[in-house]
Amino acid sequence: MPPNVARAIGDRLRAAGVRHVFGHPGGEVIDLIEGLRQAGLEFVLTKHETAAAFMAEATATLTGIPGVCLGTLGPGATNLVTGVAQAYLDRAPVIALSGQLPTERYEVATHQRLDLKGLFAPITKWQATLSAGNAAAVVERALRVATRARRGPVYLEVPSDVPKQETVNVALPRFATEHVPAIDDDAVRAAAARLHDSERPLLLVGMDANNDAVPGPLRRLAEAWHMPVMVSPKAKGVLREDHPLFVGTIEGLGTAYLYDFIDTCDLVLMVGLDPVEFDRDWSAKARIVHIGVVPNDDRYYGSEVEIVGPIDAAIERLFAASKATPKVARDEINAFRDAFTSRVRGSAKGLTAQEVLAELRAALPEDALVTCDVGYNKAVSAQCWPAYRPRTFFVSNGLSSMGYGLPAALALKLADRTRPVACVLGDGGFAMAMAEIETGTRLGLGVRVIVLADEALSQIKAGQERKGYAVTGTTFGAIDYEKLGSAFGIDARTVSTVAECREAFRETPGDRPTLIAARVDPAGYRVG
Repeated sequence: MPPNVARAIGDRLRAAGVRHVFGHPGGEVIDLIEGLRQAGLEFVLTKHETAAAFMAEATATLTGIPGVCLGTLGPGATNLVTGVAQAYLDRAPVIALSGQLPTERYEVATHQRLDLKGLFAPITKWQATLSAGNAAAVVERALRVATRARRGPVYLEVPSDVPKQETVNVALPRFATEHVPAIDDDAVRAAAARLHDSERPLLLVGMDANNDAVPGPLRRLAEAWHMPVMVSPKAKGVLREDHPLFVGTIEGLGTAYLYDFIDTCDLVLMVGLDPVEFDRDWSAKARIVHIGVVPNDDRYYGSEVEIVGPIDAAIERLFAASKATPKVARDEINAFRDAFTSRVRGSAKGLTAQEVLAELRAALPEDALVTCDVGYNKAVSAQCWPAYRPRTFFVSNGLSSMGYGLPAALALKLADRTRPVACVLGDGGFAMAMAEIETGTRLGLGVRVIVLADEALSQIKAGQERKGYAVTGTTFGAIDYEKLGSAFGIDARTVSTVAECREAFRETPGDRPTLIAARVDPAGYRVG
C-alpha cells in the first residue's frame, strides 16, 4: 500500500538527515504532523512560529542539514515570515511548511485565505504547493534547492486535504547536492600574481568559509604570507581569535577602526564573504580577489579575479601557486591589535558587557556554542567574544532580528546535548522570546541564558542622544528575574559585579535553562 502524502514528506526529510520539525500546530496541519511522527521525526512545539523558524535556521547552520519549521495556515504562516527571512538573508537551508485551505475551497473561501506562496516569494528560493501526485518529487527538489549555493529557505504549501491522500510511490534518486565545478587554473595563477605583487594584503573572511575544512588551509595561507585576518560575525572561529594574525570582526563594536585599517591595504582577499554581511557600502580602494562558492555576481565590491569553488580547495590551490614572502610586519599587526583591543574594552563605573563576556568565556570550553541577539549585545559579542573553532558563534546578521538568540540556543542544545550552550541577550530581545524558556524546560535543555540588563533599547537610545533627540520609546521597566525564573521553574539570579558573574557562570546547568541577569552599565558600549 503506498504511503499517504504526510508520511511521504516525513520519509523524504528523514532520508536527508532531518530529525526535528519545529513549529506550532493548527487544526489544518495535524494530519501532516502525524505523518511526520510516523516517519520518525520529532515535532518540537514552540511558543511562537517565529521562534520555530529561528530554531530551524540555527539547526541548519550548525549541522549543514536542512532545518524544518511548520505552521498552520493564515496567522501560523505569517508568523513564520520573520524567521524564514532570517534564514534567507543568512543563507541557511530551511524547509518551511504551512497548511492551506483545502484545494476545492481555496477559490471560493475567504476566511484565513492568503496567497502564501506570494507572501513567501521574496524571502525564499522557491515556493510550491504539494499534491498527492507531486509530493515526493517536490520535497526532493526543495531539499536540493535549499542546499544549493547560495543556500536558503524553500516554502512548501500543504492544503489541509492533501496529507491523508495516498501518493504515488515514485522511485527517486537519493538526495544529493549538485556537482561542484573544477577550480579555474588561470584564476588561481592571476590571484597568486596579485598576492605576490601586493605590499599590504588582508584576508577578509565570511560566512561561506565557516566550516571545518577551511581553518587549516586559511591559517597556513595567512602565516606563509604573514597577512592579517579579519572576519565577519558569521565567520567567527574560522581562525582562532588568539592567533597573532587575527585583528578583529567587522560590523562589531569599534568596526570603524577596522575599516580604517582596511583603507591602508592594497589587496583584499575576500574569502567566502557574502555582501549581505556588510552593514555599509564598500569604499576601500584596494584591489580585490574574490574566493567563494559562487561568482561575484552581486558586484557589491569590484573584484579583479574570482576563484569559484570549494573554499578550502581554492585556498590550498592559491597557497601552492606561488612562493610565499612575508608581507605585513609582525610589530605593526601587534600594535594595531593591541590598540584596537584597548579601544573596545570599554570603561564604565558599573559592570560592563565586556567583563560579562570575559567571565563567560573563561567558564566555557572552546567547543561551547554561543548565540547572541541584536542590539548592543550583538555589537559587543561579535567583537569581544573570542571564538576558537568554526560554527561555534551564532547570530542573526543579514536580517539582524531581535528575539533570535534564545530560540537559537535551544535548537543548538537539542542538536548536540553534549556541548555547553549559552546565549547572550539584551533585555529587549529577551522579552520578545522569553516564553521559549518553557520550551527549554519541557525539553530538558540546560542552556545558560545571560541577559545584559539595562532597561533600555540602548543602541537605539544612544542614536537618539547623539542626534540631540528626546529619549522616546526606548526605555522600559525592570523585570524581577528571580521571580520570572521561579515562574518557569528554573534557577535565576541577578549579578552586578565581576565576582558575581564568575560565581554564577561556574555553575553548570542541569536539565533546564538557567537565567543570569547581568546589570550592566551601558557606558561600556561607548568606545574611544
